[in-house]
Amino acid sequence: MNNLIRYEVKKTLKRMDAKILMLLGLWPALLSVLVILKDDVFKIEGSTIGAFEYANYLIIIQNDIFLPLLLTVLIASISFYQEIKQKTIYFYKDIPRKNILKAKYISIYSIYFVFLILYIIMSYLFYFLAFRYHRMATGTFIAYPEEILDMIYTSAEIVLGATLYIHVGICLAMRTTTGIAIFGTTLFYMFAKIIPNFKIFKLIFPIGYKEVLDVTSHPYLFSFTVSIVIYAIYHFVFYQINKKTFINMQFN
Repeated sequence: MNNLIRYEVKKTLKRMDAKILMLLGLWPALLSVLVILKDDVFKIEGSTIGAFEYANYLIIIQNDIFLPLLLTVLIASISFYQEIKQKTIYFYKDIPRKNILKAKYISIYSIYFVFLILYIIMSYLFYFLAFRYHRMATGTFIAYPEEILDMIYTSAEIVLGATLYIHVGICLAMRTTTGIAIFGTTLFYMFAKIIPNFKIFKLIFPIGYKEVLDVTSHPYLFSFTVSIVIYAIYHFVFYQINKKTFINMQFN
């Protein structure tokens, strides 16, 4: 099983779409250099920011532009639909289907989290190398320590939401073409942004859970724990559906 996972991860990393995703992890470096060249490019609420606020803001940006998630869905489509259509997966015929599925899941999520870690590292690195000289920068690790829990909560919810978007992309990638998988994931992303506005769905849909519970009367840990549980339920249901489909799928 470990060899299969390593093989899938290495195979995925060699793909052009995965390499492009890694290049997007360098985007904070580009922004930092651009800010030096053009001072008014960077605009954010508040008078000054530290490295922590800067990294948190860039995490919000990468979630809003949605491109990293679309590339991850593209990677998922190649790992599933294209290999199934081209009967490449047939060469795994002596390996249990559930092990193949787990390896592909791990490879897809690993690629995204490698990108995310690289993105965060670059955010901190280029804050101190370049952005610290900006008029809004304090040059310190954090400018507003009293808001650290709120910022951690926001970033964590973004990452949790990303895992669900990717899972929806995997579900579609197993069953349909790349274009439809990307289009469907985009629709789900738009749906997720709107759904917290409807009271009937607020407690059963995890996206935007920070707005569901009043964090002034509920501790962050409580809100975050409830959010994780709801995400886990969605992931479990999606995975079980995909496992049943994958095991019963005919590759030849």
